[in-house]
Amino acid sequence: MFKINQKIKKNKFDFLLNILVLIFVILFNRTNIVYGAITNWVEVSQTPAGVQYLDKDSINIEEKGIIEITTKYIKIDSSNSKEIEENIFIMKINCMTNKFKDISVNGKKNLSAKWEDPNGDKLLDDVISDSCENV
Repeated sequence: MFKINQKIKKNKFDFLLNILVLIFVILFNRTNIVYGAITNWVEVSQTPAGVQYLDKDSINIEEKGIIEITTKYIKIDSSNSKEIEENIFIMKINCMTNKFKDISVNGKKNLSAKWEDPNGDKLLDDVISDSCENV
């Protein structure tokens, strides 16, 4: 009889210990916190179609005249001026030729990126001139 009472008490203790551990896991679970790089977004240019930002702290000189930067483009619905879409780009810019290539879009590497001319795109022209200003 004494052994049965001890076994019941041990089972109750184990049950309470499991509940306590579960409560601690739920209360102190921090998986919802996202740790990321600090960005210094600066608006570079705006058109009715969208807004272009540049992370001033991301400018990295790769080689003579070529830099790598992070930009953000927010596409805007021109009929109601609401944000439609946001994209983050990592770009290489050749400051000597004013050409660029997007080597990453929203975290996905673009291994087939080729140097492109901005073709009069105001947002791209402004990003290139703003980024190359101090190179």
